[in-house]
Amino acid sequence: MYWTEKKTEFWLTHKSRTLTDRLGNAIVVEQSLLFWGQYDFLVEGGHFTEAQLIEFGHDTVEEFSLPFTLGLQDAVAHLFIAFSEDEEGREP
Repeated sequence: MYWTEKKTEFWLTHKSRTLTDRLGNAIVVEQSLLFWGQYDFLVEGGHFTEAQLIEFGHDTVEEFSLPFTLGLQDAVAHLFIAFSEDEEGREP
């Protein structure tokens, strides 16, 4: 896949969102539009809830001593790869 410089810059643009964990706490997260596309794929596709992804982010933080934003990014990226490949392999 080839992306132009303009398309790459677009996907790397940062955006903040407020997420809600399983206890109802608000967490402000700033990530790239590419991340939010992967995140939305997992949530809107019914693969995970917002709270589940947040928990996976916290698990990654504990395991690798990362800041939360990187832990969430790591968890979402790995899950996105697994679930998007699964959907690509399905016949219509």
